[in-house]
Amino acid sequence: MPRVQYVGRPSLSFYGKYLSEIAKNLKTRGVGRVVVKETETAKHMEPCYYVLSRIEPLMSDTSNVRCRAWGQRIFRGRDLGAVRLEGTHEPDWRLLSTTEANALLALAADSKQSAQDEHISCVAPMPPLLALHLRRNGRFPESTLKAVEGLPKCDTPETVREASGFLLLTRMWEDPTSFKVVQVPLTPNSNEQSRIHPPYTVASSDDLVRKRNLDRDFYYIRRSDTPGLYWKVITTRSSIQTEHPIAPSDQNFPSSTPTHKTKPSES
Repeated sequence: MPRVQYVGRPSLSFYGKYLSEIAKNLKTRGVGRVVVKETETAKHMEPCYYVLSRIEPLMSDTSNVRCRAWGQRIFRGRDLGAVRLEGTHEPDWRLLSTTEANALLALAADSKQSAQDEHISCVAPMPPLLALHLRRNGRFPESTLKAVEGLPKCDTPETVREASGFLLLTRMWEDPTSFKVVQVPLTPNSNEQSRIHPPYTVASSDDLVRKRNLDRDFYYIRRSDTPGLYWKVITTRSSIQTEHPIAPSDQNFPSSTPTHKTKPSES
């Protein structure tokens, strides 16, 4: 038998089980059951839980620890919709009984138990050097220049006045777990929208909140034998065919020998 020696110390942050360990012991792989993360419940007073909808084992993981799971996420009393669960490989999950799940669902239905909103401005002044460079090279449209020139004049040097008044749209990432309050972007007014470059209709075409694409067929890992490098792990065959397309067969290429058309014989 090979000798297995563990180096390091056990984590003091996780007190639960792996999500794959919970799912494989249930009849339907946990579909419809309610699970919680111990770190979230210990950190926040509002209800935080997940309602599992689908779980798939990761066949490339020989340790049988990682899995891919989807479900409805309730974070701090707010319904974040159907998402892909993160941190399934962490021993931080706990399965709730039916009684505990019903009590938690009833608590989350109360709007008073949800976190409060904080409206954040998503507009920032454009750096003066950037604004001066774009203006002198004719990059601003006429509508933006008219909106900036319509601002009240101030007693400042001409170069400062030439570079002031332009705005940038600072879109925020969708991460409700980063702050103590839920940050909601504030829509700029009509005056601010006219002074934003690139134009507001173009910069906000994908909404004011940037959403990360977690439902993908690959992920990156780091290994101890290659420090500073990331390894790309592909989970499905479709992404392999996308990255390495199959070359078309020879019959799809035109023949190098010219084709001779035969004329009908004259009788």
